[in-house]
Amino acid sequence: MHLSIKLISVNSNDATEKYYDLNAKFLKVGGLIVGNDVKMSGVKIGVINKVYLDDDFLANVEFKVFSNIKIPQESVVAISSDGILGNKYLSVIPNNRDSKDFFKQGDNFVNVIDFESIEDQVSKIIFLATQ
Repeated sequence: MHLSIKLISVNSNDATEKYYDLNAKFLKVGGLIVGNDVKMSGVKIGVINKVYLDDDFLANVEFKVFSNIKIPQESVVAISSDGILGNKYLSVIPNNRDSKDFFKQGDNFVNVIDFESIEDQVSKIIFLATQ
């Protein structure tokens, strides 16, 4: 039996690192700012490039992903944080790891999960507890 392992270098300080740009729109980004990380499975795969309101008052997030990282089209992107008071980051969650269709330069994520504040989470718990 032959086992093939492909190593992907993602945490590089190489200034010549190649990227491709992606976009996602959210109702709330909860303090996500330029320079925050983009992570998949807890590993940095890119960086936030721009955060702004579009004409529909949605938070548009533009980010760069290392060119050697292939993200399946069915993936979800969510706003996450490193603990209660930690930095925010964009978390990419691959839904179909066997996909043959991957995001490419300039694509937009369709599947997004908005930021939930502590207040939002507590409200949900209270609502569920009263049912």
